[in-house]
Parts: sequence; structure tokens; C-alpha cells
Amino acid sequence: MIDENAIHIIKFFRISPAALVEDSNDEENLITGPVDFVTVLKPCYGVVVASWDQSNLFGVVTRLGVILRVGPKGAVVQWVPADLHYRPNSSGRRFWTQATPFFGFAPAVAERYMLVSTFAEHFQDLSISGSRTSLYGTAQPRPLDSPTGGYVYLVRSPYGVKIGKSVNVKKRARLFEVKLPFPITVEHYAWFEDYSLAERNLHRQYHAKQLEGEWFDLSSADVEMIKSLGKPVPVKDL
Repeated sequence: MIDENAIHIIKFFRISPAALVEDSNDEENLITGPVDFVTVLKPCYGVVVASWDQSNLFGVVTRLGVILRVGPKGAVVQWVPADLHYRPNSSGRRFWTQATPFFGFAPAVAERYMLVSTFAEHFQDLSISGSRTSLYGTAQPRPLDSPTGGYVYLVRSPYGVKIGKSVNVKKRARLFEVKLPFPITVEHYAWFEDYSLAERNLHRQYHAKQLEGEWFDLSSADVEMIKSLGKPVPVKDL
């Protein structure tokens, strides 16, 4: 059954934060430039705001956006903050370093970066899913409510271990089961008074083992170290 209220993202774009031109007020956030970027945007497109780190050869993502509608003044977007890193292969780096400050992700690259699941995780109020051909519904932006306290979790898959955060791990695990095209298990989660800071510190600590996004190639010792932090909650309680 199709969710009539779902946002089905059909295309993802990266834009450099230095090139992005915005106009915000109390009612909506607008992308107004660059003009050639605004002209390619359509409702239900995903926007990845990311700079290029030449020394480490990865893209540093600071914001994710979903285009809600496009009008004469620009593209109306809903933003959420993000703290992600993407490592393009040697052929993909040319897009990150080209003179044009934006590009569209090829479907295979969007899949490798797990962009659909990443956007679904960050925009839970929009009920995001992925589709290359379909476009359903619209949604009005709602204010974010990100409490300071929350859980940092470890999810294991055949492709690595995800270090993520959530205020509702059970709901997040069910989301992954629906969105991800491979089996996952929740291995651990713990409460932190500042869960955003805890997650960010772990991402930085293990950045050398980062695969894509929030997925890492962690050893057993790494996992045990993470399990010693915060206030653990038995996984059986999920």
C-alpha cells in the first residue's frame, strides 16, 4: 500500500555551503541561488550541503534538505543539521572538486551512500521513502524538536556497524528494517545526557574506519569500548 502522505525522493543533489544562497523568514526557508541550481530543483528532491575536505578526501555534510515546493521566489526547503562524511571513489572526486558547486548523485552512488535511509532517519516527520519514478504528496515543514538527552546505538549489518542516535531506538530499528535492503541487528544502545555530542565524538574517534555516512568498520574491541560508555539499556527491551 502506498502512503499518500509520503515524500518519495527521486533525486539527490550536493551543493557547496559557500555557494548556497538563502532567504529565510518566520514562515519558510528559501533557496534562491545559485540560479542554475534553483532551476534544476523540484519538489521531493533531496539536498546535501557538503564541503570538500581535500586533505582527507571526503565530503563533510553539515545539512540535509528536502524541497517542499518551488515558486517564483525560489525553492522552499526544510532543513535539518547533519554530521556526516562521504568518501567518493577516485572517479567521483572530480564532481566534488569541479568549478560548478553542485551536482546530482547518480542512482548507484545514492544507493552506496544510503541516502534514502539517511534522509528517512533525519526527516521522520516527512515519512520519506525512495523512488526513481514516483512523486506523491507534499508536506509542510514543522519545527524540529531535538531534546538534549537520547540514545546512541550500534546497528550491525553485513556491510559494517552504524553508530547512530535516536530518542526512540525501537522506532528507529523498525524504520531500518523497512528501508534498508539488507538484514540488521541492534547490538547495543545507551543513554547519554547529550546524545548529539556523544555520537559526534564517536564519529570523530573512528573516522579512520568510516565506510559511508554513519557506517564504520569496527573491531570487536571498538564495539566493547563503545559499550562501556553512557548508561546501557538491555537490547532485549526493544
